[in-house]
Amino acid sequence: MAYRHRATQLSFQSFNNGLGVPLSSDNEWVQLADMLPWQQLDEAYQFLFTEMGGRAAKPFRLLYGASLIKQAEHLTDRSVVTAIRDTPAYQYFIGLDTYTTDLPFNHSTLVYFRRRMGQITELVRNIISDTLREQIQSLLPDDELRVLITDATAVPIEIRFPQDTSLLNQARLNLEEMLLDMAHQLQIKPPRTYKREAKAKWTAFARKPRRWAKETRKQIKVQLQYVRRDLRYIDVLLAHGASLNESQTKRLAVIRELFDQQMFMYENRTHRVPGRIVSLAQPWIRPINRGKAKQRTEFGPKIDASIADGMIDIERFDFKAFNESQDLATTIDHYFDVHGYYPDEILADTLYRTRENRRGKIERGFAFMKGPLGLSLVRTKTVASIAVTIDIAINLANLKMLLRLFNGPILIFVKYKQESILIHYQIHVSGSRNVA
Repeated sequence: MAYRHRATQLSFQSFNNGLGVPLSSDNEWVQLADMLPWQQLDEAYQFLFTEMGGRAAKPFRLLYGASLIKQAEHLTDRSVVTAIRDTPAYQYFIGLDTYTTDLPFNHSTLVYFRRRMGQITELVRNIISDTLREQIQSLLPDDELRVLITDATAVPIEIRFPQDTSLLNQARLNLEEMLLDMAHQLQIKPPRTYKREAKAKWTAFARKPRRWAKETRKQIKVQLQYVRRDLRYIDVLLAHGASLNESQTKRLAVIRELFDQQMFMYENRTHRVPGRIVSLAQPWIRPINRGKAKQRTEFGPKIDASIADGMIDIERFDFKAFNESQDLATTIDHYFDVHGYYPDEILADTLYRTRENRRGKIERGFAFMKGPLGLSLVRTKTVASIAVTIDIAINLANLKMLLRLFNGPILIFVKYKQESILIHYQIHVSGSRNVA
């Protein structure tokens, strides 16, 4: 697939909405469009395309702008395309020349875009952060106290709450489908898996409103026996020449690991095992013990983030649990690489700070990303799409922070002797220059 670079940058004055009513310059999406370095981002996106022929891919601004709108408005892939069709400000934000009533692209295009973006998502986040940081630092005084704040949080992923019995039952069903396909390949009678008996026992257990620990352990034992028998049949059929497709091979490897983990926990009467699998479809997801009152365990990646000059940045992204205190030295070095100097103050977690130094700023940043920006429950499935979603939310948080800074009115009250003066002014963005 080829990519054709768009050399011209759409301006607000040249956009024609076709409705007879001009767009307002105070519209949030109109202002955000002028804050992003579209040209640099487009150039970074071009590195993903090495072929010169074939159908041209959609412009970066079109798809990344739609992804930002989707994240900010809590929309699905299908609904964001419809919203863009019906909203002139959205169409200006994604770089269209004029308002159109046609769908800008098919909603499935966003799936392929996120898959492709996973390769450069960190580069895109750095380009946006550097651009916004330059604008912020141009407004800060030289003697401003340099403060670095760091903390970690988990980003929950939408999965069914994992239970040992349900995971083993799902594994059994997957294995029965594999055995049926392999038997058809060899043109033999499928091996006896006792699936009716297994289904009856699982249904009787699942319908109980309250399950005692003894009953649960008994059900786990039964499911382990069914899974072990099916795995043995699969090994026999594979030895006789049967084969599995790529997705079945990956699922079989996950089921084997799940079986080993569940057997270890059953035999040792424990609920802990290294690298515990909580989802067969997303085996990379791990439980993150957060110790919160509402939910002690969350399922999803853990991010170690920092905030400096109001800008949020990711220091570490991992699906496995980690101790964020080990990243403090790396976080400080990263701050030096970006700014050219070390911070005057560092506000970190309880391991490094006192009660007087409790920082609410980064916690408010986490709350903003998990609330209005949708990181309270990420619905994407693959590793790449989850990383892209988190980066988009962070970029949106930084953009909206800068937008509030520029658009927030500033009041200064001066009283000298018998005279009082009230100064009211606001910062505006004009091109690439910030003026007051």
